[in-house]
Amino acid sequence: MPYNSLSNCVSSISASVSLLDDSINTLDDAAKDLARLKKVLSIKKVFGLVPESDLENAKQNIKSEVQPQIGSVLVRIRRELNTLERKKMNLIGKIDLQEQRLDSARGGKSSSTNKKIRRKLVYRGDVSDEKLTRLMLLQNKKDRLKYSLSRHNLQSQRARLSKIPSLQPQ
Repeated sequence: MPYNSLSNCVSSISASVSLLDDSINTLDDAAKDLARLKKVLSIKKVFGLVPESDLENAKQNIKSEVQPQIGSVLVRIRRELNTLERKKMNLIGKIDLQEQRLDSARGGKSSSTNKKIRRKLVYRGDVSDEKLTRLMLLQNKKDRLKYSLSRHNLQSQRARLSKIPSLQPQ
């Protein structure tokens, strides 16, 4: 029996020694990074967490302060847009009036209907900027060709008149 109890003591002490070895290894692993941890812990920067309720309250406060300003700016913008719309309509009316005056001064009706249609398309927004530019270029080309044709007709008429023998003074 004494042998058994001595054997139990030896195994118990062996288990204790192995437990202490494991503990020492664990402490060594933890202490290896001690210099870095010491430096990290010595930094005095403090970061605090803000509760979500405080964050929501701050958002609501900013919203309540900014929303009336945004509303007043929108009202002013709408007012300016209405004013500009009225000015645009007045200018379109003036353009139509001036074109009618020019047509009556020329004695006939020119391409004012095309211009009115183009203005209405632009006003409604049916024509993109590229199409409008292309349309204006074609309109200018058309006007140049009309002018060139009328100049050519005038020159040919002058040439015919110069071939007719004029009456000699008596």
